[in-house]
Amino acid sequence: MSKLPTRADIDNQYKWNLSVIFESGEDWGSEWTAVHNRLKDLREYEGHIARDDETLLRALQLFEEILRRTQRLRLYAQLKRNEDTENSAHQERLHKSNRLDRDVTKVTDMVRREIQAAGRETIMQAVDEAEKLGVYKHFLDDVLRMGNHARSSEVEDLLADFTEVIESPIRVYSSVTNNDIKPQPVETSNGKQIEVTGVNLGKQLRYRDRAFRRRAYQSVYEEHAAVEHTIATAYADKVNAQVALADARNYNSVREMAFNKPSYPETGLHIHLPVEVHDALIAAIRDSLDPLHQYYERRKAILELDELKAWDLGVPLADANEPSVSYEDARDHILTAVEPLGESYKNRLEEFFASQRIDVYETKNKQNILAYGPWAYDTGSYLLLNYQDDVRSMSILAHELGHAIHAEYLREAQSPVYATGARPIEEVPSYIHELLLIHHLLDVDDYALRQYARDRLLDVVQGIYGSTLHSLFTHKTYRTVEDGKDLTLDRIEEIYTDLLSEFRDPMEIDTWAKRGWLVGSHGRLPYHFYQYALGTAGALRTVEQLLDGTVTPHEYHDFLRAGGTIRSVEAFETLGLDIRSREPFERACSAVEEHVEELGTVK
Repeated sequence: MSKLPTRADIDNQYKWNLSVIFESGEDWGSEWTAVHNRLKDLREYEGHIARDDETLLRALQLFEEILRRTQRLRLYAQLKRNEDTENSAHQERLHKSNRLDRDVTKVTDMVRREIQAAGRETIMQAVDEAEKLGVYKHFLDDVLRMGNHARSSEVEDLLADFTEVIESPIRVYSSVTNNDIKPQPVETSNGKQIEVTGVNLGKQLRYRDRAFRRRAYQSVYEEHAAVEHTIATAYADKVNAQVALADARNYNSVREMAFNKPSYPETGLHIHLPVEVHDALIAAIRDSLDPLHQYYERRKAILELDELKAWDLGVPLADANEPSVSYEDARDHILTAVEPLGESYKNRLEEFFASQRIDVYETKNKQNILAYGPWAYDTGSYLLLNYQDDVRSMSILAHELGHAIHAEYLREAQSPVYATGARPIEEVPSYIHELLLIHHLLDVDDYALRQYARDRLLDVVQGIYGSTLHSLFTHKTYRTVEDGKDLTLDRIEEIYTDLLSEFRDPMEIDTWAKRGWLVGSHGRLPYHFYQYALGTAGALRTVEQLLDGTVTPHEYHDFLRAGGTIRSVEAFETLGLDIRSREPFERACSAVEEHVEELGTVK
C-alpha cells in the first residue's frame, strides 16, 4: 500500500531549515523569557506615555520591538508544531507562544488606551512637532480610529485572558481533523491501495476512474460524517464566541469586527475594509452565476455523465494524460513565468528558492493543509507545502511564493510597524503568480502541459465563485447567531445545502454533497474567504495591465511595498480597481464565461 513517508525519509534539501530562526528549542525558550521581561519595561510607561514627545517615542519603539520579536517566536512555534502535529513538545511550545501573545496583548492594549485617552489633537500635535514621531503617524491614526472599540483596562485584560478559551473550538476542530480522522485506504482499478487524506484528496479526485474518485471522496467524508456532531459543535461554539467578542468590542457584527481585525503579521495595525465592499462582491457574484452553471453543464457533457456528482468537479477536462511535474521543474517554470514582473523580482525569487525556507512534501503527521506561508519581519516567509508532483501543486507553489515575495518587498521598504499585509489585498500577489504561470505554460512546447494549464486557468478564475459561496456560508451562519437563533447541525447543513443549490445548480445535491461543509477552513478566524474573491478580481485585472504595459513592474513593486501605509480600498485604486463597486467582480465573472466558451476548442 502507498503510505506517507516520515519526516526522516525526506532529503534535507526538501525540508525547511528552522535553525536560522532559532538554533534550538532552548534558544527559543531563552528569547521567550527575554521578551517576557521586556513587557515589564513597557508596562512602566503606564500612566505617562503621552506626557511628552520623547516618552511617547521611546514607548512606541519598545512596542514595535516587542511585537517584532514576538512574531519570530510565534513563527518558530507554529512551524515546528506543523512539522508534526502529534509531537507533544511542539504542542507545548505553541501553547507557550500563545500565552506570551496573551501577555503581549495586555501590555500593548495599555499603550493603545493611553494614546486614545490623550486624544487626537494632542497626539497629532506631538507628531507634527517631533520629527522622529513622523514615522508613526499612520500607526497612531489607526490607534485613534480604533478607540471606539477599546474597553477599560480590566475588561481588556479579561478578554486577553480568555483568548485561548475563545479560540478553543478552533483547536478542537484542528485536533479532530488532524489526529482523529483516518480515512480508509482506497483501491485503484489495478488493485493498488492508496492512503487518502484531506490534503491529497484533491489529487485523488483527478483520477479518470470515476469509481475510484467516488470511493476516495466517500472515504474522507465518511470519516468526517462520523464526527459531524463534534465538528458542528466546535463550529457553533466558535461562532458564538466570536459573536460575544464582537459585542464586547462594540461592533455591530462579527463581519464589521473581521473587517477591522489586526493585519498580518501583527504589528499593531488593523485592516480597514468597509462592509459595503463585501456587499458589492456578494451581490455582483450572485447576479452573475450563469457562467458557473454553464461551466458545470459543460463539464457534465465533456465527461459524458448523466449526473454531475461532488467527486466529478476536480477531474481534468484535458484530453491528455496528466503530466508529472517535479518540484525542480516547477521551480524552473515559475522563475520563467515571473519575468513580466522584472529582473529584480525574478532575482528575489531565485534567492528564496535557494534559502531552504520551503518544506516540500507531505509526511506523516504534517499539518493537514494544502499549503501556507507564515512570516515574520526578522526572518521572512517560510512555506509549508504538501507537493504532489502535478500541475495543480505547481500552481499552489506559485501562489504561496507570491505571498513570500510580497513579504520580502515589505521587509525591504517598511519599518516593522508597517511591514504587514492587509488581508483584503494579500491574495492579489499570489493569484498574479498563478495567472502568470498559466500564461507561461500555455506557450510551452508540451501539449499535455498546455492542456492542463488551461484546465488550471479555469479552476483559478472560477474559484471566485467558490470563495463567494464559502464567504456567504460564513456570513449566513454568523448572522443566524446574531439574530438570536441556535446554530445546530441541521441548520448548518440547511444553510450549506441552500447555497449549493444556488451556486452549483447543475450538480446532484445528494447526501455526499451536503457534507461538503465538514471539510473546510474552520480553523481560521471568521470572514477570511472574501479575500480570495478580492484577490482573484484584482489579479485578473492587474495581469492584463502588466502584459499590455498599462502597469509597469516598478508600479507593481510599489504596490507590494505599501503595506500598512495605505488602506485597502486605496491600495486597489493604485491598480485601477474600485472594489466598492460591482465592476471588478462582474469583470471577473465575464472572464469565467470567456474561458468556459473556449473549453474543448483550444489545442
